[in-house]
Amino acid sequence: MPALLEVDGLTKAFGALKAVNYMSFSVAEGEILGIAGPNGSGKSTLFNLISRIPFGATSGTVRFQGKPIHTLTDTAIARMGIIRTFQREAVFASMSCVDNILVALEQTLGVRGREAERLADEASERVGFPRNFHNMPAAAMPVFYQKQLMMVTAVAQKPKLLMLDEPASSLVEHEIDWVRDTIQSLNADGMTILLIEHVLPLLMSVSTRLLVMEQGEIIAEGDPQTVTRNPRVIEAYLGTPHD
Repeated sequence: MPALLEVDGLTKAFGALKAVNYMSFSVAEGEILGIAGPNGSGKSTLFNLISRIPFGATSGTVRFQGKPIHTLTDTAIARMGIIRTFQREAVFASMSCVDNILVALEQTLGVRGREAERLADEASERVGFPRNFHNMPAAAMPVFYQKQLMMVTAVAQKPKLLMLDEPASSLVEHEIDWVRDTIQSLNADGMTILLIEHVLPLLMSVSTRLLVMEQGEIIAEGDPQTVTRNPRVIEAYLGTPHD
């Protein structure tokens, strides 16, 4: 399969600290690339660099569909079809759920009014977000429904590459099942997905390929079953050498 996203030598330095250190990898069209690693390994920073929300890289290149995007604005990148969610529930708390979706649609797709409402309804049905929650304040929603709202908002924007940052964090088992089923369903429809997740059973069950980070670098990459048996991966997670 052709590469949809290509990352080459991507680095982000904060003074002497390199949060992401010369990372290179690609994401094939139609795959789910899982990204794992201990807290502080640079996973969310990597998403920031690709999306340029809220900052770009110190050096290195990012290509999307063969075109360099690492110097573009975050809005231009989103309009090309790279849409991300965030680790924490990132919603406009004072706005209704549907207005959260409509604001994003106007920003990225430039649509408003009835067309935007149609896309919001379509994405809500696609993800399973209750239509009768649309007019409720986003802040009033429990964590699970805020997670769903972030997913709906992302899906409504018609992403070519959907980047999910810990969509299962703070969720219980049956809610994690919804995350798994939704990711697999979106992927079955042809959506390419880049997934950061600490819930390893979820990550293992949906990922086509797994990439593991530690201290801003890739320490293992490949088939999920093989990667999780890698001694460096075991040491990174457990903090002890593997015999």
